[in-house]
Amino acid sequence: MLGNGAGLSRLVARSGFALLCLLIGAGGRTPAAQEAGLSSYARAAEYCRGDVARPIAVSQDKHVLCLDGVVPSDLNVSVAADLAAHGIAVVRSRGGDAERAVQLANLLRDRNAVVVVRDFCLYACASFILLASAEAYVPDDALVAWGVFRRYADDDCTGFIEGEDQLGPLLTSLRCSAPPGDERPVERRWNEFYRDRVSATAFTDPPESRFVRRELMNLYRSTGQYPVVLWTWNPRYHANAIKTRLVYQHYPDSQEEVDAIAKRLGLVRRVIYDP
Repeated sequence: MLGNGAGLSRLVARSGFALLCLLIGAGGRTPAAQEAGLSSYARAAEYCRGDVARPIAVSQDKHVLCLDGVVPSDLNVSVAADLAAHGIAVVRSRGGDAERAVQLANLLRDRNAVVVVRDFCLYACASFILLASAEAYVPDDALVAWGVFRRYADDDCTGFIEGEDQLGPLLTSLRCSAPPGDERPVERRWNEFYRDRVSATAFTDPPESRFVRRELMNLYRSTGQYPVVLWTWNPRYHANAIKTRLVYQHYPDSQEEVDAIAKRLGLVRRVIYDP
C-alpha cells in the first residue's frame, strides 16, 4: 500500500451510509457538508502522496500540511505556522522525537486543523499529533497504534507504575535515577499537553485498555523484557477519555484484520488488536 494512492482515493466512495450516520451523530453536520469534508480529506491525502518536501511541507494555498516520515529532534515545526486556520494536516509517521511532536501538535491546535491519517500513525504520532486538535479522521486503509517510547534520552528505564486509569499497574518508560530536586521537565510537558485534551484525569499515556494491559503483562512475564509491540485502542473508550473527536471510517474487527493491514503497510512491529 505504501505509495499507492488507490486506497485513499476510495475514501469517499466506500464511506457509505454507516459512516455518514456515525459522523453526523458525532458532529451534527449535514450529509452534503460531510461529503464535502470527506472529499477534501481525500484530496489532501492524495496531494501529500505527491511531489512535496519531506518530512514536512505546507501546500501553496496554505490549506494542507503534509507530515511524512519520522519526526526528528531537529524538525522545523515552524513550517506549520503557515497552515491556514481550519486546514488539514495529513500525517504518515512512525513517531519520533516526542518533544517536537508536542510542539507540532500545539501549532496544529492553534490553527484548529483537522488531522487525517495516511497509511499509519504510530508511537508519538498517535500519542500527540493525532490528538492535536478538535478532530481527527482515520480512513479504513490506515492504522493507528500506540506504544511505549523512550521519554528520557539519557536516563531511560522500564518499570511499573500505578495507572491513573485504575486498570492496574502498567509497564512504562521511567527515569533510571531520581531527578535532582523537583526538576521534572518531561512530566510537566506531558501533563501540560494532556491537560486540555483529555476528558478525565484517569487518562494514561499511551492509552491501554484492560485487555491490552493484560496482554503486555503476560508478554513481559514470559520473556522478562518489555515487549516491543504496538497496540490499537478501541473507539468505545475515546468519548470518556479524550476531547478530540477521533473518527474511524472502519475500526478493525479482529486481530487477523489488524495483521493484514500491518503486513500491507510493511510494518515490522507486532500490533495487538484491542477488541
